[in-house]
Amino acid sequence: MPGFTYPDRTPAFPRRDDVVRHLGDFARKHEFRVRNGVEVVSVAQGEVFSVQTREETIFARTVIVATGRDRRPVEPAIDGFDTFSGQKNHSSAFGDAMGYAGKRVLVIGAGNSGFDVVNHLARVPGTGVWLSVRSGSAILPKRFKGLAVHRFSPLMELFPSAVSDLAINLIQRMAFGDVGQLGLPTPTKGAATRLRNEQIAIPVDDGAIRSIKEGKTLVVSEVSRIDGAYVKLRGGTLIEPDIIVSATGYTAGLESLLGGLGVVDGVGNPVRRSNGTHSSVPGLFFAGMTPGLVSYFHNADKEGREIARAISAR
Repeated sequence: MPGFTYPDRTPAFPRRDDVVRHLGDFARKHEFRVRNGVEVVSVAQGEVFSVQTREETIFARTVIVATGRDRRPVEPAIDGFDTFSGQKNHSSAFGDAMGYAGKRVLVIGAGNSGFDVVNHLARVPGTGVWLSVRSGSAILPKRFKGLAVHRFSPLMELFPSAVSDLAINLIQRMAFGDVGQLGLPTPTKGAATRLRNEQIAIPVDDGAIRSIKEGKTLVVSEVSRIDGAYVKLRGGTLIEPDIIVSATGYTAGLESLLGGLGVVDGVGNPVRRSNGTHSSVPGLFFAGMTPGLVSYFHNADKEGREIARAISAR
C-alpha cells in the first residue's frame, strides 16, 4: 500500500496472513473507519448519492466502487451442463486440492483460473486431469531462472503492448519450449494486448505445464455437450469425469448495485471512461476493477491518486 512496506523476509508471493496483516496495519495507521460485514444493496443519485445498506441509508457526495471484477462466478454456457451427474465446482469454490485425490477431473477453461486449478491438481496423487481449451493464450512461468516473473511487470507496463507481447512470448518459449506441441492452441492476440484491451488475465504456470508434459494432464478440445455422466468434446470424443471444475471467469456483478445509474454493461461490469476510474456520473468512481501487467495493488495505488485528484478538484 502507498508509503507502506511488508516486513523484511516476506516472500515474493506474500501469504494470506501477510496480506491481511498488511491491510489491517495500513487501516489502523491512517485511522480509517472501516465497517466490515455491512452489505450495500443499491446506490441512487439525487443531489447527493443515497447508499442503501441492510442497516441504514448513507448519504455521500462521492462514491468509490472497489468490489472487484471477480465478484460473481460465470458458469459455462454448455448444452446439457445442468444434467451432469457428477460433482460440479466453479474455480471460485475449488477448495482443498487433496479432496480431488484419485478423481478424474475435467477443467473447463485454460485461462488464469484454469491454469491455477491445474497447478494445484498437478501436486495431487492419483488424479487424472483433462484441460478443455477453446482458445490459446500466452503462458508465463511463476518463476524463471529462480526469479519471480511478476517483479518485472512494472517495467513491462511501461512498454507499448506490442513490445510486451513479444517479451512475453520470448519468456514463454525460453521457459517451456513450443507449447503448441502440447496441444495448446496458438493465440490470435498478444497476451499484453488482450490484458489491456479486454481485461483478460495472463495464465501463470506453477506445475501445470510439467503435468501436461508428463501426461498427468491431457489437453483436449472444447466441450460441445454434456449428457448425464458423459461429456462430449468437439470432434466427438466422449469422456467420463468424476468432477467438472468450471474455470470460466467472473463478472463484477454490479447490476443490482448500480443498474439504475447507467454505468453497468450487459454482463454486470462497470462502464468507465478512458482513464479507467471515472464513470459517466460525476462523483462515482471505480478502483481496483482493472487487471493489468502490474498487480491490483499497484493499479489501485495509481487509480487512488487519480481519484483523489478528481475529488479535490470538485
